[in-house]
Amino acid sequence: MRSCSQNQMSGPSTTSSLDAARGGVRAERRAARPCLVCGAHGARPLHGLRSPLVRCSCGLVFVDPLPTEREIAAREDDAFHGGLRDETAEMFTAYYRNFPDDPVVRGFRTTAAKLHALTGGGKLIDVGIGTGLLLHLAGEAGFHPLGVEISAGAAQKAHEEFGVEVLVGDFMTADVGEAPSAITMADVVEHTHDPRAFLARAFELLRPGGALFVAVPNHRSTLFWAADLLVRIPPLAPMAGRLYVPNHYYYFTPSTLVRLMEEVGFRVESTRGESPYLGRYAFSAPVRLGLGALVALGRATGLEARVEVYAVKPG
Repeated sequence: MRSCSQNQMSGPSTTSSLDAARGGVRAERRAARPCLVCGAHGARPLHGLRSPLVRCSCGLVFVDPLPTEREIAAREDDAFHGGLRDETAEMFTAYYRNFPDDPVVRGFRTTAAKLHALTGGGKLIDVGIGTGLLLHLAGEAGFHPLGVEISAGAAQKAHEEFGVEVLVGDFMTADVGEAPSAITMADVVEHTHDPRAFLARAFELLRPGGALFVAVPNHRSTLFWAADLLVRIPPLAPMAGRLYVPNHYYYFTPSTLVRLMEEVGFRVESTRGESPYLGRYAFSAPVRLGLGALVALGRATGLEARVEVYAVKPG
């Protein structure tokens, strides 16, 4: 749950605005850059030549060309200051100090408990803090929490609501002090300019035996299957923007995410799918009905909308 997009249920109202938000694409594409995961060339347009999205044969989908790191940072701060769809913004404000006891909160408690079981506690760094709720719950679970957040507004609000300590700045260069026992990246990696470097930075910072939690939208899911169909039907194409949001630059499958984490040095302990809790979004009845059916199908088939990975730094 993060301020920048709030998972995979927000986005622009049209696919053309999605193209514009990502800087546009030419009618005749140049060759895409090599795949971040497998290094292969030849990624192909996902939704036609005008799409900013390409898919590699390994399964990774990514935006090409990428915006600059400065542009990415500006978009994240803009998202916190009102750049969210109404249904998502309403959900986001629900997870401050008067947060409900719902599946989102219980999921965060489970994450904190699993990381404590893997590490025995100690310092936990949450990268991309959202409301600060995960930091707060990690403290309740016995960790010494510290946030790293690129949006100064989000950091200030989290401190006001929960009293948590948050460093404002880029995780790649932030001085976090002593080596942490755990790092969490919930709905963050897909927003970064270079996920490989981002995960390698986590590996570098963690103490030996420390644990990393990563959660991202799962492109090998029924929700993205439906979006890839809708985008080819002009009257329905705008609905695909609820999944292909303009500040997601990478779309992983379970296998591509695990491969990347292992290649930077982690030992993956567990991988699981997760279905989004639709109760936190203010959708219209028809949209809620359609999404509910897709989520239920994903749960039944193991093609859930989100993938979570727990991994350990050997040592």
